[in-house]
Amino acid sequence: MESWIIPLLGGLGIGTAITAIITKILDQLITRKNAKQTLKYKEKREAYLGLLDALHKAAVEPSDANSKSFAMWQFKVDLYGTPEISEAVQGFRDSQPNTTERNRFFLQLKESMKKDLNENM
Repeated sequence: MESWIIPLLGGLGIGTAITAIITKILDQLITRKNAKQTLKYKEKREAYLGLLDALHKAAVEPSDANSKSFAMWQFKVDLYGTPEISEAVQGFRDSQPNTTERNRFFLQLKESMKKDLNENM
């Protein structure tokens, strides 16, 4: 009598149910991964735009408050950005205004930010 139960259960779609469960679990894992990538992108973008805004304010209106704001955004970039970006920011900061060296660091900063954000999209 028990010999007919296994084929009956198999015919009712146990394989389909297991496939549906596995598919649901994989979909949730992919969704979670995409959400993490989106959050990472947003954090980086916010840090980069904040740094550029603070840099602009410090250049246009030098003050202690604007210097502190730039330092805070630099710290955020150090947390979320690549080492290449952190090095470019520090090089920019350490260089003299209106020099070829500073322009080179600014271009390196811009290109590094673009590359990093495009890789994380």
